[in-house]
Amino acid sequence: MHHHHPPTTVNHTHNRPTRQKMVNMLMEHLHDTELWANYLPRIPRRLYLLAFLGIGLIVAAFAMFRNGQTLLGGIGFGLSVLFIVPLILMGLFVRWKRNRSLELRRQILDSILWRGDEKVLDVGCGNGLLLNGAAMRLTGGEAIGIDIWADHGGGGTQELLWRNARVEKVADKIEFREVDARKMPFERATFDVVVSSGAMHHISRTPADFDQALHEMIRVLKPGGQIVIADVAHMVNACASRMRPAGVGCEVKETGRFLGYEMGIVFGTKVG
Repeated sequence: MHHHHPPTTVNHTHNRPTRQKMVNMLMEHLHDTELWANYLPRIPRRLYLLAFLGIGLIVAAFAMFRNGQTLLGGIGFGLSVLFIVPLILMGLFVRWKRNRSLELRRQILDSILWRGDEKVLDVGCGNGLLLNGAAMRLTGGEAIGIDIWADHGGGGTQELLWRNARVEKVADKIEFREVDARKMPFERATFDVVVSSGAMHHISRTPADFDQALHEMIRVLKPGGQIVIADVAHMVNACASRMRPAGVGCEVKETGRFLGYEMGIVFGTKVG
């Protein structure tokens, strides 16, 4: 969906730590990469090649040490570390990213009282995290994801969505439609479950966009249906404040800080 972060105050003075600037630049770059977008991230192949070269350097360094070439051996060993460490660090990142994403999915989907025949809508389905997870919970029913692929929208692509669906063996159980969340083509009270994760702050470029998207999510939800939205805390709280007057009983759960932002989940049930 369209990329929009919560407002932040940018300090261009020299008092701002250089390290923080570098971290922010790195995160902005990562945000639009598949490595960050994917909840099933893969280690880039070139890092395996570097590590392989590093192992070769270690072997050569030990040979140099045995031949008394201490300086060359030390240089070779130092270079080998530089070649191998990126693979180790990336492996740790991939594991952390996958575990965090799957834990978020578990929290969201475990909150829903599944029968197995629900019709589910994932708004801003992105890489398929919730869409594919919901499909795993269904024995019948239908799992539909909607999104609009845009530049600077978090790195997700339709190709990535379907690749993850194939990896999780649900490609034949999901449906994707390129649909604007503010103007859904579905009839009123179509879905038993509506979910969304990390999409509302992309959709909500303006307050009107936010109101329209949330209105649509409530409109297409059946009476008695469940809606779960995960996002930055202030966005989640705004959802809850609008959902209650619209006839959706809900509660908010804070899930801690992530990259400097407070995060949360709103769990709701449509009354009537």
